Amino acid sequence: MKSLKSLLSKYGFSVVFLPNSNQSVIQNKTVTGKIFFWGMLFYSVVLFLLISLFYTFTPAKYLLLQESDIARVKGYGEFQPLNEKINMLVIEIEKLKKSNQNLKNAIYLGDSSLISKPANSGKKIGGSIWAVFADLFFEQTSQSLIFRKPVNGFVSRGFSANKGHFGTDFSLKIGTPVYASANGYIVFADFTVNDGYMIIIAHSEDYITVYKHCNQLLKSTRDFVTQGELIALSGNTGKLTTGPHLHFEIWKNGIVVDPEKIFANF
Repeated sequence: MKSLKSLLSKYGFSVVFLPNSNQSVIQNKTVTGKIFFWGMLFYSVVLFLLISLFYTFTPAKYLLLQESDIARVKGYGEFQPLNEKINMLVIEIEKLKKSNQNLKNAIYLGDSSLISKPANSGKKIGGSIWAVFADLFFEQTSQSLIFRKPVNGFVSRGFSANKGHFGTDFSLKIGTPVYASANGYIVFADFTVNDGYMIIIAHSEDYITVYKHCNQLLKSTRDFVTQGELIALSGNTGKLTTGPHLHFEIWKNGIVVDPEKIFANF
């Protein structure tokens, strides 16, 4: 470092200005080596910054890039929004896969032989006089499982299996209480794309009841419920909904049954 300082102080540099006309006086300017060194360093730094800014913020950078590099730079900006959408779709697909798997498990568990009957099954049917009468009478005579309407509402569309409508629609305001139609074990309680928030309950004697398009689920999978117990609030969820209502289905051994024919209080 000392040798460099001594070298710069020892030598000087002269700059000669030559005019265009022969009549002008030739000018001569002498600077020390130290001033010349710092001047060149400052000039180099400023030139480097100007070139960097020009290269960064102007299309000049494409002149130095190869064709493959240009395509990669342009493609990154163009496909970045698309990549974000793909990532969101992947997340949604994973959610649907999980929901479908839960639904498969629900169908598999729908066989009532795999589910032990609740200890209090048949002991607490509901709070009405008819419920107490039905409980006592049918328990003593060992009759078939008794189903009650899950809601108090107007039937807007009845059962029509030949037209693809496998249940009964009850027209309701959003938030109307939905009750368990009979004692059972919840095998599915989650959101599905077509049917919205849905609950599936497995009952004895190989029966299954389905409650679709709910606004809110108040019970979870693996919960035991008794007849008349609040399980959800009606709504208007899912792609297949036609308005605020509850779609209710009853299945027996994998065969759909008309709920209106077996309701005890229809």
